[in-house]
Amino acid sequence: MRTAREIAICALAAALLIAVQIALSFLPGVELVTAVFLAFCYTFGRRSGVVTATAFSLLRCFVFGFYPSVVALYLIYYNLFALLFGGLGERNKPLPPWLAPAILLLLAAASAALACLRLPVSILWQGKLSALLWTMCALFAALFALNCALLWKNKRKDYRETAELTALAAVCTVCFTLLDDVLTPLFYRLSAEAALAWFYTSFTAMIPQTICCVVSVSVLFLPLRKSMEFAAKKR
Repeated sequence: MRTAREIAICALAAALLIAVQIALSFLPGVELVTAVFLAFCYTFGRRSGVVTATAFSLLRCFVFGFYPSVVALYLIYYNLFALLFGGLGERNKPLPPWLAPAILLLLAAASAALACLRLPVSILWQGKLSALLWTMCALFAALFALNCALLWKNKRKDYRETAELTALAAVCTVCFTLLDDVLTPLFYRLSAEAALAWFYTSFTAMIPQTICCVVSVSVLFLPLRKSMEFAAKKR
């Protein structure tokens, strides 16, 4: 790190992420960590993002407990997250205009397919899971239509940028759960049947988190980024 101020900013960001996670921990499926951390990485770059991701992943254990699979999950996921969005913030060229619509269309189709397949979860969860999947499908379809409209009307760059980052953040949220589906069975040496049951059960957490991610990033990214850019200029 080049300056004490840069270290202080990373420490403040890690503390903010922990505070946001604690504040919303009583609401299942609701989280703002993705939106806050995405804006931070996009503004301050990969290096600050990786430092903050590592500090956040380790320090949160003092609040939520030390669980090896969770520590590994957070260290791997959030450092990769920081590299991705920090790198996007540092690059001079915009993303391909077709990328966000393609991702959103794929997510909408995948959600609809899963809703039609009727995943083998508890009968108590089947109706709720189906409703969540169709809700996620409708949300991604609406974002796809909005993104296409923004491209067609050649709207402001920051609006298109927000749509692109929202699509990527949604994919990352899905990958967070899929990574947990790999790490947890490995750490606890679950049988193949138990690992498959864990995979299907994880959908009940992944879907509301993904919906929350899409809503929070699309609404909060621009104001958060402007606030953080103001702080960055004061360095």
